[in-house]
Amino acid sequence: MKSTLKDVSIVIVTYKGDELTKNCLDSLEATCGSDPQIVVVDNSPSEATRLLVASYPNTVYVSSPGNPGFAGGNNRAMPECDRPYVLLLNNDTIVRTRESIERLVGFLDEHPRCGVAQGTATLKDGKSLAGCGSYLMPFGYMWAPGFGKEDDVCNATAVRFSAIGFFMIFRRSILRNVGGSLFRTHFWCYYEETDFCHRVWLAGYEVWYVKTPPIIHLCGGTVGHFKHVDIMERYQKNILFSLNSNLSLLSRLFILPCFTTLLAIHGLVHLLRGHADVFVADMRSLASPIRNRPKILAARRQISRIRKVSDFKIFNAVMRLPPFPQLVRFFLSNA
Repeated sequence: MKSTLKDVSIVIVTYKGDELTKNCLDSLEATCGSDPQIVVVDNSPSEATRLLVASYPNTVYVSSPGNPGFAGGNNRAMPECDRPYVLLLNNDTIVRTRESIERLVGFLDEHPRCGVAQGTATLKDGKSLAGCGSYLMPFGYMWAPGFGKEDDVCNATAVRFSAIGFFMIFRRSILRNVGGSLFRTHFWCYYEETDFCHRVWLAGYEVWYVKTPPIIHLCGGTVGHFKHVDIMERYQKNILFSLNSNLSLLSRLFILPCFTTLLAIHGLVHLLRGHADVFVADMRSLASPIRNRPKILAARRQISRIRKVSDFKIFNAVMRLPPFPQLVRFFLSNA
């Protein structure tokens, strides 16, 4: 039987963002009615947010004290989700037509090996793309084709290494096959969806970008509450944790020296430029696998239990270098 929006739970995590959340919920109500279940996780619990959520049909409010971040907030929503498909949606997004979500549901119905899919999103100007998934590069970093511009590569549905978490749907049933949980809670925020997608690949499923009518992503509605250097450090630490945990020994021997060398160069260049805070953040990131060794070893044991696919097979499907001009810009931006 063909799935509909009644088969979808939509999870929205908010942190001091009632205005953005209201706009997002208004757009869902106008386009989807009461068909999907909506779960709003409040990472800064307030009575105002609870009352806001209560004013919408078929919507569940989850109080999440202590701000566990995007990762922890979404994890807390999972027990409330009662539909076969779960859509993660940032609160700073606007859904303009129900077809944006229906196409994702239809794609999962038609492609049983697809565990995760991301739809199309534009930035607030309504024209520039907000990304269409990411490829993995041989030195451990990712690149997102089409971000910030109109790009032909995003006009076609295609396989990707990672979906982007602001508009990402997955089969709830796969959670038991990827380690039992959605995100690694200690990631807090940044790279958690890529680590999840990597585990999805390892468990024998695929990740796809699906061309849909675009939603609007306002970008950075919550990130403005936090310092850029702190965000960068957390992102780098999470990448290193994920690569150390999910890659086989042979892959680690090749990819990790490349990644750490680039990160060390980035820190040294910024030190010479007088950006000591960036240097310190990079050095703390480089040291993080040592401090996190017990967690990494536990994660490796988990991966050995769920692994169904070799790294080589995954790399063959989703490891790509960007066009040369983009590659040059990448290295310059990391210098």
